[in-house]
Amino acid sequence: MIVNTKKITALILCLTFLISLTGCGRKTSHYSAYVKSLITANYLGQTGEYVKLTGANEDDAEALYLQNVTRLADNLSAYYGLDISGDEELAPAMVDLAKRIYSKARFTVGKTYKDNNINYVDVSIQPINILNQTNQDVYDYIDEFNKAVESGYYNDYSKEQYEYEFAAGIIGILADAVNEIEYKDAETVKVRIITSEDTYYIGNEDLRNIDKAIIATDVKSVAPDLSTATDAE
Repeated sequence: MIVNTKKITALILCLTFLISLTGCGRKTSHYSAYVKSLITANYLGQTGEYVKLTGANEDDAEALYLQNVTRLADNLSAYYGLDISGDEELAPAMVDLAKRIYSKARFTVGKTYKDNNINYVDVSIQPINILNQTNQDVYDYIDEFNKAVESGYYNDYSKEQYEYEFAAGIIGILADAVNEIEYKDAETVKVRIITSEDTYYIGNEDLRNIDKAIIATDVKSVAPDLSTATDAE
């Protein structure tokens, strides 16, 4: 089977997860700390401050962090067309890779301010640019892999062995890039603090905007125009 480079076009994140429990109290000085702890818990796996501010269960907070990195691992697998969900080696390796990628998150949380009597916190985020950073290497790898397929190199491989070989190469490229991760220019997410009696929280739309900014998904294609080509299998 020839790997179709046309399939690698866009990373679609399934935004269904983020920890979003409420904080307690009405001190505006807590709002910035709450936003920072929320991002830190979800992307860096450091849940202590978040647990302190929200009263969340520590085990639950850590489980949600794992759910978050697993979500990224699944999306990366889907993005590159990797069938590794049942692989005892590569599936955990992809989750570990997702943890390493999120550990590179760069963000700065500003002070609380009011706009039309509504409390806001600005979050400046430098999007992780690993998809563009590795794009050329991935396409070069796919090209070489396809040449090996055409030459008959994998003729004696089972489907599982073939899928493993291809996926391991993609994961290796991403893992190497994490060591010297690249970023795009910072963008600001304006986060509204929603208050209700003695509690406060962040709305789902702002959570999605934060998540979208963590990893840049506007990937520039470096593949040749294959629009008139016939897929080979």
